[in-house]
Amino acid sequence: MFFKEVIGQDAVKQHLLQSVQSGKLPHALLITGPAGSGKLPLALALASYVCCDHPSETDACGTCPSCVKVKKLMHPDIHFAFPIVKKKANKEWVCDDFINEWRETILKDPYMDLHRWMESIGVENQQPQIYVKESDEIQRKLSLKSSQGGYKVMIIWLPEKMNVECANKLLKLLEEPPLKTVFLLVSEEPDLLLPTIVSRTQRINLKPLPESDIERYLVERYMLPVEDARDIAHRSAGSLLRAVENVHLGEENKLCFELFVNLMRTAYK
Repeated sequence: MFFKEVIGQDAVKQHLLQSVQSGKLPHALLITGPAGSGKLPLALALASYVCCDHPSETDACGTCPSCVKVKKLMHPDIHFAFPIVKKKANKEWVCDDFINEWRETILKDPYMDLHRWMESIGVENQQPQIYVKESDEIQRKLSLKSSQGGYKVMIIWLPEKMNVECANKLLKLLEEPPLKTVFLLVSEEPDLLLPTIVSRTQRINLKPLPESDIERYLVERYMLPVEDARDIAHRSAGSLLRAVENVHLGEENKLCFELFVNLMRTAYK
C-alpha cells in the first residue's frame, strides 16, 4: 500500500511525510478515526515509505526490493499484530498462525473491519483478542537487527483488543523502544486503551472521507454512473467501507428485481 492508493486524507499524508523527511517521526503513533476512513491503509503506506530504498517527496518509489516485498505484505522489517481466536485450547496461538489469511484479506481489501476479518478466518461467533503471548512475539521480532538496515515497523491493528497482560508488556516496549523502531497503533476505539499507552503515543485523528473522494473512487473502481456514485457517497457517511457495501447491496437488489420481473412475466404467460 502506498500513499497514492490511500483515499483522501491529504492533510494527514502531508503531515506524516514531513515528519519522516525532517527526521521527527515519533516512535509510536496512535491512528484513530471512524470505520472506513483509511486508518490501516494509511499505516501501511507510512510503513512502505519509511522502509523504501528510494522514496520521493510524496511516496515510496514502488520499484525497489523493499517496495516489491511491501506489495506482498512480506517485508521482513514490517510486522503485524491483530486480534485472533484460539481454534484449539491446547495451544498458545499467535498472529503468525493466521498470517497467510491476514495477507490475503488485506491485499483484497485494506479498508476491511473486524467483522470481515472474523469472516475471513471463519470464526464470526467468537470474541477475538490479542493474547499475552503476542507481546513476547513482538519483543522477539523487534529485538532482531533490521534486515534492510533501516526502520523496523510494528503495526498493531485494533490494539484495544489486547488483554491486560499483553497491554502491560507493550507499555514497557513503548517506554524503551528499540532503536529505529516505529509502532503504528491502528484503533477503532482508543478510549478502551490504557491511558498510559495513549500517553506514550502521538495521536493522528482521521476524519470521515469527503463525499467527493468516495464518489471519485466508486466511478474509477466500479465504473458507476456519476449520479449513482454521488448518491452512494452521500449515504455512506464518510466511510469507504459502507460505500462499497452499498454498491454490492445495490447490485443484489438489481438482480432480485430482474428475477422478480422474469418470474412475473413467466407466470403471466
